[in-house]
Amino acid sequence: MGEKKFCILPCNGLDKSLGVITREVALKIMEKVADIELICPVLLNSGDKTYEELLHASKIIVINGCMTRCPVKLIEQRKLKPFKQIMIPEIAKKFKIKPPKNLKLDEDGNQLVELITEEILEDLREKSSEAITEERIFTEQEYFIITIDKYNFSVPKEGYFFNQNDCWIKPAEKTGLMGITDYLQNAADDILFVDLPEIGRHVEQFDDVGSFESTKTVLQLISPGSGKVIAVNKELEQHPEYINQDPYRKGWFVEIELDHFEEDRELLMDGPEYFNYMKSRAMKEKEHLDKMKSDKNG
Repeated sequence: MGEKKFCILPCNGLDKSLGVITREVALKIMEKVADIELICPVLLNSGDKTYEELLHASKIIVINGCMTRCPVKLIEQRKLKPFKQIMIPEIAKKFKIKPPKNLKLDEDGNQLVELITEEILEDLREKSSEAITEERIFTEQEYFIITIDKYNFSVPKEGYFFNQNDCWIKPAEKTGLMGITDYLQNAADDILFVDLPEIGRHVEQFDDVGSFESTKTVLQLISPGSGKVIAVNKELEQHPEYINQDPYRKGWFVEIELDHFEEDRELLMDGPEYFNYMKSRAMKEKEHLDKMKSDKNG
């Protein structure tokens, strides 16, 4: 199934100042978003089949000019839900801007149009990024697996690269997701809290790019790559247990826009290399613990 396109359904109150604002916002969104379709509420209400088909095939952005919510009622009549719904009076109150009272936009009216447009665009960018990220991390993956004592350790066979700090990066074209390995989350024990970096921050390879606190200790995510942070996994703030449950997918920490991954790659291990590295360390730790137990009992 292909990704749905967007359509925008504005209020039709063009004889009112708030209706003029909805029209201007809709036109600006269309200028900035490729392939978005505009739906005329009057034609939609008249039963235009083309619009009916478009509504069911698209993600719908609704712009309500007033509290009567005429556009969203058209959606609800068809048992559909908007992808995003804007209420002009609420946004005006949020930004502390009084909408104009006449049909010609003044300076405040134009500023309100720009702010509403940017809010919609920002939400579209975030949702698109989330969809791309989800598609990348929830694909089928094969793992190397080894059991040592009561612990199972897994390492993705391909697509991931690792540093000696037990952190991974999964590059895809110009970006890369990052997180910690199954080995490190096992060593940390139950993770209780994460501290994620600010979006826009630039990190170099081997910089601290986030931290996490467990029942045992506080540890850092040591960046396997260099670049600008463009997304963080906000889900971890409410569900830090994802790191323990699924460290290579749902438990990702950060996404960066890569600077020069080919250079960074020279200091990283691929899946088979890291698996052997991790297995050797895990076995040595087991031997050390076994010796300590033996010395204590002896």
